[in-house]
Amino acid sequence: MQILAFNGSPRKKGNTSSLIAAILEGARSKGAVTTEVRLHDIDMKGCMGCLSCRTDIGKCKQKDDLSPYLEKIKSATGVVIGCPIYMYRISGQMKLLVDRMYSLYANLPQGGYKSMVPAGKTYALVVSQGADNADLYQKSIRYLAGMTGSGLGMKEVGRIVHVDSHQQPAQRNKNLMDFAFTLGTKMLEI
Repeated sequence: MQILAFNGSPRKKGNTSSLIAAILEGARSKGAVTTEVRLHDIDMKGCMGCLSCRTDIGKCKQKDDLSPYLEKIKSATGVVIGCPIYMYRISGQMKLLVDRMYSLYANLPQGGYKSMVPAGKTYALVVSQGADNADLYQKSIRYLAGMTGSGLGMKEVGRIVHVDSHQQPAQRNKNLMDFAFTLGTKMLEI
């Protein structure tokens, strides 16, 4: 049982990172092996727009530190995506991942797409934002969840939208951290 987390925050001790850590701790408490990919810390390039993934379906031609993790999505039990909201949208690090995940979608002749990620995977989403209105960035959050989770056929087991992070850091909110831990345990409920 492998849980793979992609962290789009450059802050190692920030809200997004703390919540991901709690989710992964919960997954480990149920016997999972966990891996956190800190997107800011790896040598990662953006999509080249080469469309080679349209002929070599499910494979991204770009070769960098992200490449093996794109492949690991296919064999993981579950995927956690965590991202802060910067400048009203997902972080730049996360946008690079989302663009590269395009390789996990296969176009269908009649239109639409098919996921190259095997069925039966769980998914959790963590978003942290400074604004205190949880609904303010729903368009960005729906986009992120759709492109990295439900669009690939994963079953979402839960979502955290942490708000007003300047007033109440996630690490000091016991109920929120406990919820994140519990979400981690649900990652293994397939």
